[in-house]
Amino acid sequence: MGIDIPEILILLVLALILFGPEKLPEYGAKLGRFVARLRQASLEVTRPLEQALNQNVLSPPPSPKSLLGEQFCHRCGHTLEPDFLFCPRCGRRLEKSEDHPSAEMAS
Repeated sequence: MGIDIPEILILLVLALILFGPEKLPEYGAKLGRFVARLRQASLEVTRPLEQALNQNVLSPPPSPKSLLGEQFCHRCGHTLEPDFLFCPRCGRRLEKSEDHPSAEMAS
């Protein structure tokens, strides 16, 4: 799938014929700088994406103990304000539970 040694040699001979031995090192250096800039630009794009994915993968889900004091929708798990009557994410009507007055249960 890649370029083999005979193909590279043919390309080098063609480049030598087209550009001449005087300009070939100059064009090679320009090509090297272009490839280095291209790699740097691709790293600048992929690095933040990889970091964001790694943070989402490595951060554990919240434990039930941490959610005890918060009110959340039991259908979709969305964190709610204390005075919400409907879940803003799934739209389900919420009712206060008699067992846990701080947690809301779905009807």
